[in-house]
Order: sequence, then C-alpha cells, then structure tokens
Amino acid sequence: MLRIMIAKPANSRHSIRSWTLRLLLLTLFFVHAQAQADRAEALFQQAQQAEQKGDSGKAAQLYQQLIRIAPERVEGHANLGVILAHAGDLGEAEKQYRIALRIAPDNSVIQTNMAILLYKEAHYDQAAGLLTAVLHSTPGQKQALLLLADCDLRLGRAQEVITLLDPVYAADPANRAVSYLLGQALIAVGNAARGAAVIDRVLRDGDTGYAQLLIGARLYDRGKSQLAAVELRKAVALSPQLAPAWSLLGRALLDEEDFSGARDAFHHALALDGNDFDANLYLGGSLRHDGQLDAALPYLQKAYRIRPDAAQTAYQLGALEAARGNLQEALKYLEPVAKKWPEFQQAHVQLASVYQRLNRLEDSRRERQTVIELDRKERQTQKRSGAATE
Repeated sequence: MLRIMIAKPANSRHSIRSWTLRLLLLTLFFVHAQAQADRAEALFQQAQQAEQKGDSGKAAQLYQQLIRIAPERVEGHANLGVILAHAGDLGEAEKQYRIALRIAPDNSVIQTNMAILLYKEAHYDQAAGLLTAVLHSTPGQKQALLLLADCDLRLGRAQEVITLLDPVYAADPANRAVSYLLGQALIAVGNAARGAAVIDRVLRDGDTGYAQLLIGARLYDRGKSQLAAVELRKAVALSPQLAPAWSLLGRALLDEEDFSGARDAFHHALALDGNDFDANLYLGGSLRHDGQLDAALPYLQKAYRIRPDAAQTAYQLGALEAARGNLQEALKYLEPVAKKWPEFQQAHVQLASVYQRLNRLEDSRRERQTVIELDRKERQTQKRSGAATE
C-alpha cells in the first residue's frame, strides 16, 4: 500500500531570522564598501591638492594611505611612483610603477613614466620595449619617440634610429632634436655624407658646441682623430655641459695616445652622464691596460650592464678577471665572445692564455692556432689592399 508523505514545512520563525541576518550582513558589507570607496576618493582628492600646492611629502603620505585601503586604485600607485621618482627613490618608484602596470598594463602614461625611470637607471633595453609599446598605441608621441631613439643610440642600434626617425625628419626637418639624433645615427652607420646633410641646419646655427661636436664626429668617423680632437676641444670649450663631446674627445685622444688627456675627458663625460657607454668602456679599458684593475672594474661593469651583448665590454671584463686570477670567471666572458665574434683576435689571445693557466693544453693550442690563422688572413688583406692602391 502506497503512502503519500507530506513534508513538514521548515520552522518559519527560524527561516525569517536567517534571511534577516543575511540581509543585514549584506547591507553592512555594502555600507562598508561604500565608506571605503568614499574614503579612498577623499584621500585621492587630498593628495592631488597637496601636489598642486607643492607639498610632495604630504601627497606621498596620502597616496600611501590610499593604496593601503584601495590597492586596486591604479592612480594611487602611479602618482606615488612619480613623487618617489622625483625624490630620487628610484627603487620604490619602480615598485609602484610595476604594480600600476599589472593593474593597467596598456596605460601609455604609466608605460612612459616607467620607461623614463628605466632610462635613468641605464636599463635602456627594457625602456625601449616599453616605449615601443607606447608608440604602437599612441603613434607620434614625441617624448616616447625621442627617448626611444636615444635608447637605441645608446644600445648601438643606429639603424633602428634611422628607421624610426626618417619619416619624422621628412615631415619636420627643422626639428633640432630629431636632426641631432638622426645625424648621429647616420654617422654611426658610416653614412657621413647624409649625416652631414641632415645636420646642416644645426651647423648653420653658428659656431656652437653642438655644431662642433657634429663636425668632430664626422672627422672621427673618417679616421682623422687628430683633427677630430681639435674640433671636439672647441665643442667642450663652447659647451662644457655637452657630455657626448667629452666622451668622443676621450676616444680621439686615446687614438692619439694622449692617455692622460683621454681619461680626463672621460671623467668629464661621466660627471655629466654617468651612463655614457663609451666613456665607461674606454676609461675602464684604459685603466685595465695600465694594471689599475680595481679602478677599472666599476666602469667596465657599468658598460656591461648597459650593453651586455657588446663584444668589447665582455672582452674587457674577461681580460680583467684573467688579470685578477679569476680564470673561470674570465671564461664566462671570453668564451661567448670568441664564439659569437670568431674574428675577434684578442679574445682568442686571452683564451689561449687562460686555458694554458688552467692546464687545458689542447684548448690553448686550438686558440693559438686560431690566432695564427687570423693573423695570416689580416696580412693577406693588407697585402691585397696595398696592391690595389699602387
């Protein structure tokens, strides 16, 4: 026999109390959330007012309070980063920018600010990556364009600078900054004639340090170090704050074997721009060559940090570590150089010596044979060149 079972209703009083409690909790949650949002907005407004009054310290404190109660507020992290960067606290500023970029990865303003900070820290490759993204989303953004070109120049990527700036120069040949960067890039790739044409407007400005630098660069590119040094001395006399002129003067004086004058010029360049790649590299290399290893190390490390893929920086550090007796550390620098640039004769010379000291005799013999072969090729090239000019 089937029985019909009728479910008993739940206790109506208990059910009402339960729903009432849930509604109360939900209401309290929304009230608290709204209060937090109002508090966050008030802090943001107060921080902006403090900034407008020039009270960066107070603004920073308010932004810190803001991101504690509302860590998702991207403008709190971004604006705090700007204040910290201006105060010179680059490490903490970078931390805030990175948080902001995790929240808003495509924000071009934050990307640009982060790139400027990385540029100041000589992380040019990372800065260039961010600036490329900015220009992709905001084509023609002048600050990002010029900073990217400067980064590429410092990284030795002159052809990328030409590709980037050629259209800009065609549209606005009177732009002095574009002309300077493009002219420098053209000279760097060996196109001195077009480089001269691009910077002609600058040269017509008169006998300025800026113009003298470009004249000196053209002479140096043609192998006329002595004449280049004359023009570059004029450049630094006219514009003592022109760091690239001091740096190039140092290189010209090195070629003329004026080692004391060259070091003095490099020191001037680095006092104006501590991240000048050439000044760090050649000053460090000169000191290493004279056996001043401890003095050379920080300059070569800085050059390597700026351009870790440059043959000369790795070679110089490898040679320095070999001279200090750190043979395994020397190999970490020298072996990749010899592999990537097999025609780099001095790298093979250093490797032969290091392998000999490590009792790796077969490796040492192989490197010595490579040196002999490269020397033979060089003599043949010189012989053919001499015959062609006769």
